[in-house]
Amino acid sequence: MKVLIGIIIAFVLIDIVIVAYVVLKRFRRKISEKAKGEIRNAWKKLIRQHDYKNAIMEADKLLDFALGQLGLSGNLGGKLKKAPHFFGDLNAVWAAHKVRNNIAHQMNYQVDEATYKRTMLAFKQAFKDLKIF
Repeated sequence: MKVLIGIIIAFVLIDIVIVAYVVLKRFRRKISEKAKGEIRNAWKKLIRQHDYKNAIMEADKLLDFALGQLGLSGNLGGKLKKAPHFFGDLNAVWAAHKVRNNIAHQMNYQVDEATYKRTMLAFKQAFKDLKIF
């Protein structure tokens, strides 16, 4: 009986160590300098655009790419659900992503200058939170 309890305790301890290793590895992953440079260059190009909708779509893709570099999988919504600890204002990031979704899914969705600025500032802050800018 004591041997069986010892084996069970050993397996539980091994499981705890494995889970801790996986969790720590996920949180320690960083975006490479090369990927950061690619994101910065793409950002510089997209903010020069006069097409608000396209700029927002591209910014959303960049954020998706950045979170993918951190090892997160799925679509951007799923990645945001897995990574709330990365962002100072997760609600602003969600709002920016929702603007992107409106552009993509609503036929006549219009983006005025105020919405564009608010959305792009939220994306920019997200990149700052990720230590890209």
